[in-house]
Amino acid sequence: MNNNDMNRIMQNAKKNGIDVNKMKEAADSGNLDDFINKNLSADATKQLKNVLSNKEAAEKLLSTPQAKELMKKLMGDK
Repeated sequence: MNNNDMNRIMQNAKKNGIDVNKMKEAADSGNLDDFINKNLSADATKQLKNVLSNKEAAEKLLSTPQAKELMKKLMGDK
């Protein structure tokens, strides 16, 4: 997955009105997989799971500005 793929997933998430707070709640309660499956398209879900299962790809993804912004939101930073 490259930066264009990440941008597309982030744009789709925003278009679909994914609530970052609800995503954090799902992660905190151990229901992140259910949340992702219900709130992302099948293609986006597949891409995200593929990236997260590949350490090198996950590190590259997490170093993108979009991922850093999402992490700040999930961690409660403004």
